[in-house]
Amino acid sequence: MAGQGNNGNGLLERRLQELAEERRRLAMIIDGTAAGTWEWNVQTGEMRVNARWAEIVGYRLEELEPVCQKTFLKLVHPDDIVLSDAALEDHFEGRSDNYVCLLRMRHKNGQWIWIHDRGRVFEWDGQGRPLWMAGAHADVTELQQARQDAAESRQRLQAVVDASDEVAVIATDTEGTITLFNTGAERLLGYSAEEVVGQRRLGDFHDPDELAAWLRPLAAADGSLPGAFEALSARADEQTYSRQWTLRRKDGQPRQVRLSISRMDGAGGARIGYVGMSIDITEILQARAEARLSAEKFAGAFTSAALGMALVSLEGRWLDVNDALCRILGYPREELLQVDFQRLTHPDDLQTDLALVQDLLAGRRSHYHLEKRYLDRDGKVIWARLSVSLVRTEHGEPLHFVSQIQDISAQRSSEQRLFESEQRSRITLDAVADLVLSVSLDGRIDYANAAAVRTLAGDGALSLAGHKVQDVLALTTEYAPGSVLDVSVLLDPESNAVDLHADLLLRLGTATIPVDLTRAWLRDDEGHVRGAVWVLRDDTQQRARQREARHLAEIDPLTELSNRRGFEVHLQQAITRVERTGQAASLMYIDLDRFKPVNDTWGHLAGDAVLWAVASVLRHGVRDSDVVARLGGDEFAVILSGCTPRRAARIGGELLHTLASLSIPWDRDRLHVGASIGIAPLAGGMSVDQAVAAADAQCYRAKAMGRNNVQVQGEASELPGDDSEAAEG
Repeated sequence: MAGQGNNGNGLLERRLQELAEERRRLAMIIDGTAAGTWEWNVQTGEMRVNARWAEIVGYRLEELEPVCQKTFLKLVHPDDIVLSDAALEDHFEGRSDNYVCLLRMRHKNGQWIWIHDRGRVFEWDGQGRPLWMAGAHADVTELQQARQDAAESRQRLQAVVDASDEVAVIATDTEGTITLFNTGAERLLGYSAEEVVGQRRLGDFHDPDELAAWLRPLAAADGSLPGAFEALSARADEQTYSRQWTLRRKDGQPRQVRLSISRMDGAGGARIGYVGMSIDITEILQARAEARLSAEKFAGAFTSAALGMALVSLEGRWLDVNDALCRILGYPREELLQVDFQRLTHPDDLQTDLALVQDLLAGRRSHYHLEKRYLDRDGKVIWARLSVSLVRTEHGEPLHFVSQIQDISAQRSSEQRLFESEQRSRITLDAVADLVLSVSLDGRIDYANAAAVRTLAGDGALSLAGHKVQDVLALTTEYAPGSVLDVSVLLDPESNAVDLHADLLLRLGTATIPVDLTRAWLRDDEGHVRGAVWVLRDDTQQRARQREARHLAEIDPLTELSNRRGFEVHLQQAITRVERTGQAASLMYIDLDRFKPVNDTWGHLAGDAVLWAVASVLRHGVRDSDVVARLGGDEFAVILSGCTPRRAARIGGELLHTLASLSIPWDRDRLHVGASIGIAPLAGGMSVDQAVAAADAQCYRAKAMGRNNVQVQGEASELPGDDSEAAEG
């Protein structure tokens, strides 16, 4: 029996040794795969993970202990938790043999990394529920990025060929036989790809006479002409060859195209064929011909038009006038050409007209309409409806004005009499959904339509007549939504403090509604203003569309900061706010130092990574109310509202310090940049260009003083930063 006991102990000892050896080998295998292993109690949430599991997400195991299900959920991207739960459900219900999920986890450095998570249940409880699972994590970030890069490359290549059927793409082999004929080529030439690929050669579609004339100077000494493909490919071997050609469609119809032919080389540099890209310009050429015809027609219409017409120089001189305008103003043509339009405009209307002219020249409008008064040769007032458009050169430079002038003196007199009559009648607009109020100059409501009474006083109210408009109508503005607007601003015909079509909000209880307010002034028999009719319309949807359009047009896609267009809009608003409130504001201009070596050494992708990181530093280094913009390249700007230059200098110093410590991992190195910062105060009345120039001048001064410092207009302020290299190994 003793012997048997000894034998049993020996077997147990060998079995334990074998088990230990198996565990050692298993551990070596797991270490060799660099997998992070995990065990999970599905019922309690308890987890057991190895050090590699924590290392994959940038932690030491001790930093995460005790590890449980909540640890995992805290690290997983919120959008991927749903995917993980669905995969677990499939495994628990027997629809899959294993739990498999591709998900993102937050690395300690803040980046999202891709994890291939795989496991299975190895123990079930007595009720058939999953009890213990085991599995492994594998870091597949680089693989996922490679897949994404490959997919994007394929998409870009496909887009070149098929994104638009307006471009004909034809590729050939080295002998000129067509190997690719895209949908654009099918549309242009009327052939299907099946009719052409492998059967036709480049040059087969050219107009024979035009092609022969082009080949004739290339003839050999014996007079023989080279083949079309040979001549075209010889030009393309030197460089991309572009020319206007006439191509013949399958039905014989000629089409004018702009054809560019390029040589295609393989990976080893050997020629593998040619690719031609054609753009149909037939309609463009036809449009040009039609434009010439239109110009001739315009000349005829100008001369014979019943309306007064004139071409006016940018300085206001008449360049040409027709007979109708001469009749309206009572001048002979030669005499009228010697007088500028300002001398003929009624003094009370001149500034309005000139302001609209400036809007045209500045590009703020493409045309304008105005009812104004002219003075004829005898000094008589002529009421006219003026329509003006600006003719520009093909480069967008202003050339001259085209004016149409209609004599509406009789109509104006009739309308004035009708208008005065209508003012004496009560306007009954109860069927209108908009809010209509008639308000006297002292702010009392004379009349409110049913919609206004219902909205402002409740369903049970009968009238608002006699109430102070300030007591029932709470208007605010988008730039100061917390302050109720003094309605006297809206009762002043000379005031432009509020944009009636973009600024106003109607406060109803705790809610505010964007409204568009239209005013019509009520005048007495002598023309004096005695009140106004207001029409308030719900403008919620229109402003939402405008905000969305402005946002898409004013955001830099790389950094998600404001672009130059958005920056200029915000800067103009800040300058206006300074002028209106007197509150201080500053503009910070930031130019990165040592950014060009990053691009030159590591490439534009590294440069983009640096720009993104710098944008993040700037965004988090200022207040949410401040505007951070990328102006282009490595230039940034920050609009600091309510901020003096001295305070802005301190903020700039803090940003320099943060940028100096910024270290962007790239490949096996780390990238660093510095910055030079210029600061200028904003002042009311200054233009956007003046503000930018002032801050840019200080930035230039910062660079001249050794870079990596802050310079403030009017102060000797230098806040140095780090001067480390652009990249370290």
